[in-house]
Amino acid sequence: MPFLRFHSTDAGKLSEISRKMTDLIQETLQCPREHIVLEVIHSEIVCDGAINCGDWPFVEISYFQRSRDLQDKVAQIVSSCLQEIGYIDSDVYFLYLDPRNYYENGRSM
Repeated sequence: MPFLRFHSTDAGKLSEISRKMTDLIQETLQCPREHIVLEVIHSEIVCDGAINCGDWPFVEISYFQRSRDLQDKVAQIVSSCLQEIGYIDSDVYFLYLDPRNYYENGRSM
């Protein structure tokens, strides 16, 4: 874990920093690299009669809850990496997975 879902983010741009972001998250959370998933969700922002009138990524991070300190570090990693590819502003939101409701290969964690 974690699963990072990027809304309003260009997949090509994200791929430029994906290795660095994954490295930093892995180092921070001490989790297996293959458990870190970056996914781009196609999003179109509609406002005032225009489509895609925003350049402000929203990132949902689903993971098993960790300390607030680690969460703060992961949010900072995501935000700073997005800044490197031109996204000055971004929002990060954490969703906590409950191990009792998480199944891997049909088995509860």
